[in-house]
Amino acid sequence: MEPSDLRKLVARNIRALARRRGLALTAVADFAGTARSQLFAVLATDSSPTLDWLAKIASALDVEPWQLLTPRSTKHK
Repeated sequence: MEPSDLRKLVARNIRALARRRGLALTAVADFAGTARSQLFAVLATDSSPTLDWLAKIASALDVEPWQLLTPRSTKHK
């Protein structure tokens, strides 16, 4: 998998998990204690997240960090 594909995957997973939990993306950033601008840069795939940052976002979304890096099934929406 190319780095750009991985960045797109992470962005899709963050959006999907936030939507499933009924959280606005700004709330995810606030709960994670990260700058909103950083979250939106990652979502736009303009920035590559660090492992520490992914761990904070995963915690805010109540998932394990690896779940942000794993393709999600479209069958279980």
